[in-house]
Amino acid sequence: MKVTMKDIAKEANVSVATVSRVINGTKPTSEETYKKIMDVIKKYNYVPNSSAQNLRQKNTKTAALIVSSFPDSYITNITKAVGQRAREYGYRLLFIDTNEQADYEQESIQLLTSSQMVDGLILSPTSNNIDYLQPLIDKQFPIVLVNRYDPKLETIPRVTADDYQAGFDATNHLLSHGHKHIGVVYNFPNVTTTIDRLNGYKEALQLAGIPYREDYFAQGFGTVEGGMRATERLLKSKPEVTALFIQSDLMTIGAISALKNLSLKWPDDISLIGFGDFEASEIIEPPITNVNLPPDTIGKTAFDALLNKMSNPQYNRHIQLPTSLIVRKSCGSH
Repeated sequence: MKVTMKDIAKEANVSVATVSRVINGTKPTSEETYKKIMDVIKKYNYVPNSSAQNLRQKNTKTAALIVSSFPDSYITNITKAVGQRAREYGYRLLFIDTNEQADYEQESIQLLTSSQMVDGLILSPTSNNIDYLQPLIDKQFPIVLVNRYDPKLETIPRVTADDYQAGFDATNHLLSHGHKHIGVVYNFPNVTTTIDRLNGYKEALQLAGIPYREDYFAQGFGTVEGGMRATERLLKSKPEVTALFIQSDLMTIGAISALKNLSLKWPDDISLIGFGDFEASEIIEPPITNVNLPPDTIGKTAFDALLNKMSNPQYNRHIQLPTSLIVRKSCGSH
């Protein structure tokens, strides 16, 4: 049974006019009423028919970029590149940082699409489970996934780095320096960037005949403080760890702080590989070996993919861009 605006109003115990105002953003409503209506809308994945039809007809020359977090240089540079490409094609770009909040992500997309504010959107999701997009996919609303993705949603174009290869190369480099106990500080567990990098890490260990140990992992939440706490926790609980693979620039800075707090030196006591070649990598002494991702290319390619999706609803290309390892001195002589 198809849910209508009248059904939404009935379940939320408000008028149809109030539901319409919330969907279209025409008049302010109380926070309580707004939340009540949005909860029902999300419950049924409701997309108004008239809005969905108009979305395919109306050209606003506006696109949305929704990212799960905006702290590190990698995401910052992807965002800059998307914005630059949008301007080149005469598009305005609406930017939303969901701060890893899945409900806010879903709510933002619902409002952007139902109010006809954008012609399409680029999304870096909070998790690898974004089934709530299916109604929009069915209505052929243009969506492109960037950085992270949901492997189940094959019809959505996506642009990512080769995170599997990045994890493999970083681990292999540490193995080449004789390390057998390699710790990992990651952002969030249920996202494809982490999953793919850890799969690469696991493959490199298996090829070297070294056991894969999940107790060598620590979550750093993508922040300086998180990276510091995760590194301290990991090295205190697993003193045999002699190398660290840190999966973001801010967490790398936090890890360096933790090593100083623990009176450990890199690479003498601990070898260190960071992720995303941030500018301070070369200034820090000794300089940090980093996995280098191409954020500028990823961002521009993502917007190009969105233009392709808007002009051709059948477009569903999955683009994976190569990474590289920039070797400096944080793992020893090179």
